[in-house]
Amino acid sequence: VADDTDLEDAERYLDYLEQCEQAGEIADFDALEQGMAKLYALPDLHAGPGDAQLLTIHKAKGLEFDTVIIPGLGSAPRRPDPSLLLWTERASRPPYLLLAPIKQTGAERDAIYDYLARLEAEKESHEDARLLYVAATRARMRVHLLGDTRCEEKHGVLQLKPPTRGTLLEKLWAVVEPQFAEQLRRAPAPRSHEDAAQPAIDQRLRRLPSDWQLPALPAGLQWSAPPEPARRQDEIEFSWAGETARHVGSVVHRWLQRIAEDGLQGWSRTRVRALSECVGRELAALGVGQEQLSAATGRVLAALANSIEDERGRWLLGPHRDARSELRLSAMIDGQAVTLVIDRVFAGDDGLRWIVDYKTSSHEGAGREGFLDRERERYTPQLERYARVLGEKGAALGLYFPLLTAWREWKSGS
Repeated sequence: VADDTDLEDAERYLDYLEQCEQAGEIADFDALEQGMAKLYALPDLHAGPGDAQLLTIHKAKGLEFDTVIIPGLGSAPRRPDPSLLLWTERASRPPYLLLAPIKQTGAERDAIYDYLARLEAEKESHEDARLLYVAATRARMRVHLLGDTRCEEKHGVLQLKPPTRGTLLEKLWAVVEPQFAEQLRRAPAPRSHEDAAQPAIDQRLRRLPSDWQLPALPAGLQWSAPPEPARRQDEIEFSWAGETARHVGSVVHRWLQRIAEDGLQGWSRTRVRALSECVGRELAALGVGQEQLSAATGRVLAALANSIEDERGRWLLGPHRDARSELRLSAMIDGQAVTLVIDRVFAGDDGLRWIVDYKTSSHEGAGREGFLDRERERYTPQLERYARVLGEKGAALGLYFPLLTAWREWKSGS
């Protein structure tokens, strides 16, 4: 590790390794290597605002720059070698698997294989369009798209040829063709047939008058920032608690998502206890002070251990149909754009949709049942809102309290 950038790259790899680990082992090394092929190093963390950075589109994802230059839009990608076996699962009732092997040398073409190959090509085309969108939206102020296409002479007149199929320029051609046509019209006539294939670009300098000035800037737009999404939800849940309780809840939710994604496979109280150091680092990174760190870590570990040993917790975190954890949704509520995060959504064995929130509340002393009833009354509007956004009438709503191994459920609209 030579600098901060190398350290960040190492942390990305170690985070990915931790995601693939199950009970201290790597179950599928092929999947590990396939995922590693999609990991990309970070840009230079010390690059200044005037420095140019050369990045792949994948590497630039999530970043922003004042100016972005995307070259080579007219270059065709390398054609992949044909796959030995192609398959796809069709979303029908019941679902079925369609697969076909590559044709034998000298044999006739296989219609199913050709059909699956066209599907794969269509998927790749959609992915290319998504990557082009990602690249263009990295720019805050200016984006420069650079591409080229060939010309051909017909009846003594130069005409543009459409870009090569599969290029990113092909996806923009309907919009940028007039600019290419105008540039061709302004280009000087070629002196030979070879020049006709690649017309010159007019690069003559045109000087401005010495007294020329930039025109006045247009009036600025008036804009007011909307309220931060989901902030109202945080205020509901943690208005009674301090910052430490809020950070405990965040870490518990993050690990419950991980456990649910694993379908409880490989999780035990022993494994939870082994997370003590990792959980402590996460809490410290969120701002939990040293004097509160030990107690906060204990609360997180207790919540996780209770969840994987409690019968209700195991049911919530186990595999279900259409299951999602930490599902983020954006919706218009009362004329405002709001982002909601639903802790757990799944379809039960009877087809009933469950919408569940985890609450890291604790209660000491008597009156536990009354406390839980008040919590249900308190969070009913929040879960009813989730059901409305999902369009689920009559959904089952639930609150799970991992620190108390307690549960409350009811039907939406009741």
